[in-house]
Amino acid sequence: MELRILDLDGGVIAQEKIASRPDAVVHDLRAWGPRIRMACGFRSFARFEAGLTETLGSPLDTRPGLTLYGSGDFHHVSLALLRRLTEPVNLLVIDKHPDWMRGIPVLHCGTWLYHAGRLPNVRTIFHVGGDLDFDNAYRPLAPWPWLRSGKVRVIPAIRRFRGGGWNRIAVDPLRVEPQIPVDPARLAKLIEPHHRELSARPLYVSIDKDALQATEAVVNWDSGFLDLDELERVLSGFLEAAEGKLAGADSMGDWSPVDVQGVLRKFLHVTEHPWLDVSTSTTVETNTRVNLSLVQLLGSRTRKSRLRPEI
Repeated sequence: MELRILDLDGGVIAQEKIASRPDAVVHDLRAWGPRIRMACGFRSFARFEAGLTETLGSPLDTRPGLTLYGSGDFHHVSLALLRRLTEPVNLLVIDKHPDWMRGIPVLHCGTWLYHAGRLPNVRTIFHVGGDLDFDNAYRPLAPWPWLRSGKVRVIPAIRRFRGGGWNRIAVDPLRVEPQIPVDPARLAKLIEPHHRELSARPLYVSIDKDALQATEAVVNWDSGFLDLDELERVLSGFLEAAEGKLAGADSMGDWSPVDVQGVLRKFLHVTEHPWLDVSTSTTVETNTRVNLSLVQLLGSRTRKSRLRPEI
């Protein structure tokens, strides 16, 4: 499996055991980082996508690979990666936050999933490990037609969501009890109703490390509840249900110092980021462990395949 690093913020290349791997290809996109971090206009994002195509030498990905690209502030880059695929795929998102807000006039790390769901080749979206911003004041911005129809299927981290439309949608959490990690039997029970859909087409995976506990990954956002073993268990379970057919994967959530340009991005940084006391050396060691695990697991559990060039 190909390992691609899009260096937007230095967060991944600081991890020497990742960046110096012989199978890692590093692309310097640091000039774009401050211009798209957290949010950007749709025309700006289109220019970024054009620059990405030029950097990668092609508008399409024909082989499944893992892309690492730094802070979760850039999660909307996953939209650009999904647009590089043309075959029908299911999408697995592991994230503490929903990232599916509608009606926002800019592309934001909290809106990208709504736009991804509108792509003609993205069929069913599985959102796993979430907890924050699902059933609070952001609830009206959720894609309720998709949630009701089953286009988006949700498995929270530790609790059922309550209120409004959630009262009519089954959302059993990974953990039976908040303090008890999900075991293989529980996970199999949660995945079983989706086996037919998952086996029907390749799976694209997008992982934000903020779904993990703070001791497991150091991120720019508030941390979630899963441990690394649970993350590996979830990935293995979904890949097994997809019969090893991986269309591609990306992972972000690697902490980096925030460097942004423009009034909007500076405002979002001040108002949305939690204030964190971060040790750089601990950060590199902790996040390297997660990334090495992802490289090994996705490489070993994926059936070798070549992506079809068109739907």
